[in-house]
Amino acid sequence: MQKEQLDVYPKQEELLALLRTKGLSIKELDDARREQLREFLDYLHNAKGVSLNDVAKLIGNKTSGYTSWVCKELGVKPRAFEEARLKGIREKRRKYERKPFDGTDEGRAYLLGLRHGDLSVSKPWREVVRVSTSTTHPAMAELFRKLFEPCGHVYQAARFKKDTRTYEWNLTAIVDNSFDFLFEPRETSWSWVSTSKPTLLAYLAGILDAEGSIGVYDNGSSPALQVLFYNTHRELLEFINASLEKLGYNPLGPYLDKRQGTVTSKYKIVRRKDYWKIALAKFGQVQDLLPRLPIRHQEKTLRRDLALSLELGQPWGAVKPRLDQLRSTIRANRDAFVEEARKSYAQHHDGLEIPGSGGTWV
Repeated sequence: MQKEQLDVYPKQEELLALLRTKGLSIKELDDARREQLREFLDYLHNAKGVSLNDVAKLIGNKTSGYTSWVCKELGVKPRAFEEARLKGIREKRRKYERKPFDGTDEGRAYLLGLRHGDLSVSKPWREVVRVSTSTTHPAMAELFRKLFEPCGHVYQAARFKKDTRTYEWNLTAIVDNSFDFLFEPRETSWSWVSTSKPTLLAYLAGILDAEGSIGVYDNGSSPALQVLFYNTHRELLEFINASLEKLGYNPLGPYLDKRQGTVTSKYKIVRRKDYWKIALAKFGQVQDLLPRLPIRHQEKTLRRDLALSLELGQPWGAVKPRLDQLRSTIRANRDAFVEEARKSYAQHHDGLEIPGSGGTWV
């Protein structure tokens, strides 16, 4: 951004001062003021080609998410992606290159499982795919980065959830359209992942990493093991059930775990959908399945390693301290990660709760 680009605009400092206003409400501005801001931001972003990130720096102590939100509220359209991309290449300003997906069929199946369990995908522009998730677990954030950073830049931003009054991290990757397979209908994915055991196991591992758990429980005096899959999409769990049976196991379910209309125990939030569950609960079958699943989520791998180290019938007293230590470590890491999100949100938003932008602008 060159300074001479901006000096000619009338009332520039006055308008920037307005944008710095804490708790600014675009909707409460009069029509004339809204139009002044709209023309100013359109001039910067579209006429002069200033990125939203540089506009945020010009305002001071703001982020591109804030300027994206303001522009959307005012009706300022983002620059055409292709024009912005070519301009960045000509001026050698592009920071992050996108590389195509070049993984194996098993890698593709794993990503589809993760997508069907947890990831959101969209197409903000014709030639790119936006992949995102929200989490309070550093292990999931690390997994997301390992999966997508080789192919595109990963953005991480703190989020404040109004309904629970808690903080978490949003992670977003902008990758090229070689990731379009993430838009495949579930039924299409199920057809091809079922053609081989490696792809089927990779798909199940992705779902387990996204929204599943490996349980170690007290069965009276000795440990019991479970592999659990949860989802609101009953057909997905029926596919998992059929797949586990195809692999030689005897899963239980799907059965209704939490009914639509009930409330969560901690935050009293009403559930909008029924919540279903499948369980593989035979000790020997769990220990046979876990080494076959190429799970990557560190919390799940730690639980897997603990489960595989146990013996049927061994005293629970020898297991409980190890399980308590693992739970304590996971909880401490999660709490520290959430605290980082709280501090980051306060630093970047000055206490202002900004609605989501609904997409990332270039």
